[in-house]
Amino acid sequence: MHDYEGFKKKVAEDLIDYMGEGYETYEVKIIPYEKKGRKCDGLSICLPKTVKGRCVMPTLSINELYEDHVQGEDYEEQMRKVAQTMRNGIKMGKRLLPETDYKKAKEKIVFQLVNTVSNEEMLEGIPHREFLDLSVIYRWGIDFSDSGVASVLITNDLMELMGLDEDELFRCARENTMRLLPPVFKDIRDLIGDFMDDGEQLPDLPKGQRMYVITNRYNFAGANAMLFENVLYNIAKEIRSDLLILPASVNELIILSASEEKDPEVLSGIVSEINEYDVEKTDRLSDSVYYYSASTRRIYITSERRMA
Repeated sequence: MHDYEGFKKKVAEDLIDYMGEGYETYEVKIIPYEKKGRKCDGLSICLPKTVKGRCVMPTLSINELYEDHVQGEDYEEQMRKVAQTMRNGIKMGKRLLPETDYKKAKEKIVFQLVNTVSNEEMLEGIPHREFLDLSVIYRWGIDFSDSGVASVLITNDLMELMGLDEDELFRCARENTMRLLPPVFKDIRDLIGDFMDDGEQLPDLPKGQRMYVITNRYNFAGANAMLFENVLYNIAKEIRSDLLILPASVNELIILSASEEKDPEVLSGIVSEINEYDVEKTDRLSDSVYYYSASTRRIYITSERRMA
């Protein structure tokens, strides 16, 4: 029995042999991803880049295959099932691709912010651009409903199918995100009040001493509000202060008025602790605290701003 890394390598090496005639030129890819904070590996297959044509990439979890292998499932039988699943996925994809209007997909491309260092491996295979210590990535929103957002990460291959480059993705996402995921700015007291008993009241506080939250109606990728300077400027005008921005997760930001008594290093420690114990790894954005200056209309990492 192989250990996991040995099993992963053998599966990747053997798959094309099990695929059979007509698949000799296909390429096997190992795609890392995270599921509930756990690092996983996806097994995928597609046409080589030297071959022109569209290809859907069916993907299976190597981690789940390995668990079945450890439980005693025969390796050859596993690989026959994997190959059959891949063949079925490719055939279905060939039927679906002509019906997919990638021009219409442009209307549903949106931003998402992720941590650059934590996602280095993933970023190698997808279009992105850097923003402070974060990276802007792109998602194709398949469905927006009361139950949430169903979306697909846009990879380099999918970008090519859409006939776009990264600059065009950025332009589409900038327009679509404000339309499909407009930021929602709330006093955190309003959120807390929803959980209080009737008759209970929170003490009134001046706007400059309150805590606020930015997200959107779906609570999906709400931290991308940092990419819209005009949104931050309007908030700063409303509370009459520069802003300290705490990344609660990839889905929401906490906003405080900036003042001398609020130490960014202390706030960064709080964010770090919350990330460690209360936020799933897949939802963590950063341990940094950001500063928005209404006078310069720029956003900074607080530690870098002090050094400037």
